[in-house]
Amino acid sequence: MPELRFIPECYADTTLVRFLTKNDTRVIHASGYPEVGTTMRNAPADTMLIGFVDDDKRIPPYFGDFETIDIGDRVLFKKKVDMERYLIVVQRAIESFLLWNAEQVGIDLGDFGFPRDIKPLGNRLKSIQIEGDESFQMLLAALDNNNAPGFVRIRFILGQLIG
Repeated sequence: MPELRFIPECYADTTLVRFLTKNDTRVIHASGYPEVGTTMRNAPADTMLIGFVDDDKRIPPYFGDFETIDIGDRVLFKKKVDMERYLIVVQRAIESFLLWNAEQVGIDLGDFGFPRDIKPLGNRLKSIQIEGDESFQMLLAALDNNNAPGFVRIRFILGQLIG
């Protein structure tokens, strides 16, 4: 089996991936979509990489030949042609993804001390402090335990890739 690495693009994405993979040591934080692409492009060909990014308007050129395999529940799953390079894209951004999933299962982000509005939520999620925020961990656990659709979809994708 090839070596495996997860490459999420921001602090909130990194925290989400660590949560979903039970703090897998193979999670490597990247500082944005372009860095995810650079890391993937420069990695040895025998390394299986799973990038985790927001659905940005400006897609780095490296991802131009990734094919969409699956789409639904605010998650796109893509694969690079002829390589073990995968991309999990949350639509539109992590804050929209979390708000939509919370709405689907009747969870109020305010109960966890988070703003319900996109901009203030996005600002809070962009901080490095989000990685150690216990309230964020509790929110992720609540969404996961309540089978929020995007969480179910990502878990299914990860299950297909890594078993």
